[in-house]
Amino acid sequence: MVSPFLLVSDEADCPSAYISSVSASTDGMFAVASGQVIFRKRGDGKWSREDHGLPEGTMVNRMQMFEGTLYVCTNMGLFYHDSNRWHPTDIRIPCYQVKKQGDFVAAATEYGLWCKNGNRWECVAYPNTIVYELLLTPQYYILGFPDGISLYDRLTGSWAEFPLQSAVTVLEAYRGFLLGVTLEGKLVQGNKKGEIHEFGFEGLSIYSLKLTETGVFVCSSRGLYRLETIGSTLFLRSMLTGYPVSDLHCSGDCMYLATLFQGLKKVELL
Repeated sequence: MVSPFLLVSDEADCPSAYISSVSASTDGMFAVASGQVIFRKRGDGKWSREDHGLPEGTMVNRMQMFEGTLYVCTNMGLFYHDSNRWHPTDIRIPCYQVKKQGDFVAAATEYGLWCKNGNRWECVAYPNTIVYELLLTPQYYILGFPDGISLYDRLTGSWAEFPLQSAVTVLEAYRGFLLGVTLEGKLVQGNKKGEIHEFGFEGLSIYSLKLTETGVFVCSSRGLYRLETIGSTLFLRSMLTGYPVSDLHCSGDCMYLATLFQGLKKVELL
């Protein structure tokens, strides 16, 4: 089912039917096939493999772009793209996320939270714990762990932990709510009163949350949804269903959807 407000078309010459991630930078559009092979679409509209500089056996966990530079978090470490190749950073351990806020750059890794100090990376917290996700806000650094969420208050310099039943792999903030996704595909929500709860939607597993200028989109096993709120109640508004959507990238009035069986889709708002 497609919302009447969307025009959906196939991305021409998509290199694979199984696209796990999609992003773009000043170097073009990038798509990850099956979590393993990175393809790049240049200005001429043609796709080609773009794995020069990545070690053999690299698996991509996430793509992240800021200030025009594309980063990939992989099982071999953190890499960035420049001059038609990938370059390694000092993080050579499994990396799951990288975020930037002003001059502050941080990465979630297999061995804790790492921060960039000048040109060097160093572990600053939880060196013996996997950190799957991190969210940077003006007051807090929020981390997703195998057993819940940890929050660092920048004003007081203190940590607070919120145990949950499963690992938290996605974090986002929307209208003052802390949102997340667990490894099992359930939604996590903070109630603005210091409590965090997780709940699921029957027959649906959430893969990721994408904050855009028009709201939060939910990529799931059943398609694309928009997250809506009535007071403190969250609900999903169906946008595009019928096949799994794993990731999306916004570009002007268009969205590019990574799907697990239908390749790359281009979605235009009518």
